[in-house]
Amino acid sequence: MGGGVVLVLWILAVAALLPWWPETRRMGFALASGAAFGGIGWLDDWLSIRRERSKGLGVLQKLTLSSVAAVGLFFLFRDIISQPLAIPFSSIELILPPVASGFLTWLVFLAATNSLNLADGLDGLGGGIAFLILCGLLVLYPDRGQLALVLPLLAALLGFLWMNVHPASLFLGDVGSFGIGGIIAALALGAGHAFLLPILAGMLVLEALSVLVQVTSFRLRGVRVFKMTPLHHHFEANAAPEGRTCLLRGTEWPETHVTVRFLIVEILFVALALWAGWPW
Repeated sequence: MGGGVVLVLWILAVAALLPWWPETRRMGFALASGAAFGGIGWLDDWLSIRRERSKGLGVLQKLTLSSVAAVGLFFLFRDIISQPLAIPFSSIELILPPVASGFLTWLVFLAATNSLNLADGLDGLGGGIAFLILCGLLVLYPDRGQLALVLPLLAALLGFLWMNVHPASLFLGDVGSFGIGGIIAALALGAGHAFLLPILAGMLVLEALSVLVQVTSFRLRGVRVFKMTPLHHHFEANAAPEGRTCLLRGTEWPETHVTVRFLIVEILFVALALWAGWPW
């Protein structure tokens, strides 16, 4: 539950900056998103600790609570969300009707929170990917309000990553991965970059897709595509029991190798997103 420390420090820092950069609606949207999804993650972590096993909220419970939070945030901050959306690799901006905007909000929140939660499986990986995505969002939309929201979170994440390198002594937990995922989603929606987020967070997309492909293939055909998911475990040494067969051949990289190489790939995704979001 070390991610709770990151979120609390971020909230205090943003609150301290309000007198200088009083964009209260956008800041309120990001703060409410981080608090709402961080609260869902905290409940999941708390139940795991109480039950003394790594089983907190069920999948259906997480999806239900996340959906309620996303819909509530849409109606509370519809003025922030309902703005022109940048189309990657073009100068076109798209304005969605309310129903489509609401669906997109729900999808972005659920995708960002759950994919970051899946990626947070190796020391330094989840926090490092989140750090790079936030840097990309700041470059894409470098206004004063974005600075006031992103810079404190980058500072808190730097401190966290100092303690989270292998072997880690501090972990995000669900409170951190869900909370930071909610903040990333809010920043992308508030800046009109919802369509750029899948490119910017490309490594998270790959992590989530690996789980979807694995589950679908195993349930329909009884065949595993990867030796273990999320994707980072497919490349990790001794990640799966001996004798487990899969369609794709894995690797035997040490944990630190997987983390660094995944972060390098994420840097490439961020660079691609900056190109896609360039004023064409």
